[in-house]
Amino acid sequence: MMYLLAYLFNLSRGLLRDGRGATTAEYALVLALVVVILISSLTALGNALNQKIKMIIDQITNAK
Repeated sequence: MMYLLAYLFNLSRGLLRDGRGATTAEYALVLALVVVILISSLTALGNALNQKIKMIIDQITNAK
């Protein structure tokens, strides 16, 4: 197990030292991650706003 961790550590160090820059696949992974975070954030925001609007409508209709 230690040998595997050491191998992965050395591999990652080598990749970080590589000066060729990010590849298209890396950009695609970053973009996919950003899209997933954006969708989940907007969904949560939409649900929160929906609940807030329903609460306001209930208060208005009950005030009569």
